Amino acid sequence: MQLTDAGVPAAAAPRRGTVPGSPASLSYLEWGARAGPAAILLHGITSNAQAWWRVAPRLAERGLRVLAFDMPGHGHSGEVGQHGIRVIAGLIADAMRAIEVDAELVIGHSWGGAVAISLATEHLVPMRRLVLLDPALALTAEIGATRIGPFTKGMGSPAAELAPGIAAANPDWHEQDVRWKAAAMEQCRKEAVAGFFTKSGDWDLTERLGAIPAPALLLRADPAASIIDAAGAKAAEGALRRGNGILRTIPGTTHNMYRGAGYEPTLAALLRWLDAG
Repeated sequence: MQLTDAGVPAAAAPRRGTVPGSPASLSYLEWGARAGPAAILLHGITSNAQAWWRVAPRLAERGLRVLAFDMPGHGHSGEVGQHGIRVIAGLIADAMRAIEVDAELVIGHSWGGAVAISLATEHLVPMRRLVLLDPALALTAEIGATRIGPFTKGMGSPAAELAPGIAAANPDWHEQDVRWKAAAMEQCRKEAVAGFFTKSGDWDLTERLGAIPAPALLLRADPAASIIDAAGAKAAEGALRRGNGILRTIPGTTHNMYRGAGYEPTLAALLRWLDAG
């Protein structure tokens, strides 16, 4: 098999699809098989489906139909007026039903992790495995208001102007990580970011980790960079143990743990867990 310099299959270009809907149409990228067991990938705030450019082909190699959504207000997906985690999860659940996917695996990063928890515990979307990558487990509007400025800085500017700053801030990232993050920042709508941080209500999903029906793996970034502090990690681990899940911390990773230097150890931990059955 011919590989690119990033170690992914050279013929791993995704297909784009759209799920029409109200209040918003959702766009997605698809790798691998066109039918059969699927892996659903949900990105974090200010990213897009292309963020999974390295992860998705590796899952497709395992025979999975891999679908990564542009979350509402991001990428090619439409914007919504309501921003609660349950509402966003409901849109993803509706899209999954429309595409008629059989979810072998759901993976959510950060905001996408919060949405994945809601998919499993509130919408009861059938899934055989759930992986959470440094998920957002709790937020208040007061704290969220302090995050809007840093997260929206430069948003809407041309990707070519954004890329040098992203590369400088993340020197270990692959050039494609930089490319797709810059594109995502150009495409992202500020209302979606402000909506997540200040209009999703005050919420804490930690205890719901114990109610996830499927086997679950929470991969926490290095404690120095994780959005889950020590107390939160302890509470999350306890909740997972009461259910059917485990927590693992991956040293040396940032919150964007499937990008840059964190990609290999994070993917290795994920695949080991899948292979362990």
